[in-house]
Amino acid sequence: MRESWRWPRRAGATVLLLTAGVGALHLPGARPWLRRAGGCPVPRATAAQVEAAQVRAFGRLRGTHVAKARPALGFGLAITTRADVEAWARNHDIACESRREGTLLLCQAVPVRTVLPGAGGTYDELAFGFRLRDARLVNLTALRTGLSSGAAAGEIRRIAARLEETLGAPSQRIAGDPAILAYRYSDYLAEVSAMSLRERGRALREHYMSALE
Repeated sequence: MRESWRWPRRAGATVLLLTAGVGALHLPGARPWLRRAGGCPVPRATAAQVEAAQVRAFGRLRGTHVAKARPALGFGLAITTRADVEAWARNHDIACESRREGTLLLCQAVPVRTVLPGAGGTYDELAFGFRLRDARLVNLTALRTGLSSGAAAGEIRRIAARLEETLGAPSQRIAGDPAILAYRYSDYLAEVSAMSLRERGRALREHYMSALE
């Protein structure tokens, strides 16, 4: 599957904020993403309002083909439950905070090896978003900051190779700042992006989302 598509910078950023876990984007290092979108689009929204916004955003970005797989850092989109994630966090002594009526779980300082065995480094935050009706995982955002340009480029290459091995060619690949690698299917969205942050080096963000219907 190969498609050509473009996002207007501001509109695209706003949609991505709506579809993301949101928590990771409020880290000090991630504020430029919020500024690009004109500020947080859902500062006081309820869980139901956020989910409705996610459904609308997914509908605008979705592709036409069903994904043959839906990789999400080893977690199962629409399969893994909130209880599963909480058990994983306890097993690895990872501190997590529940927000948004229990539909968002923010986990801080997460060793990458806990989701990708053998990998090095640490996520600043993993944000897990759960579907209202059954508390199953539908949204996962991972953020790393403080990377050198070389380290960020290397990580993007590794993530791209892993996704291409499973899914094939991406829907979009944009070089530059930000650099973006994206997949879009009728039931699955994935995006990897890297951008420079003032005084924080390069930031690397991964976002994986399942259709909520």
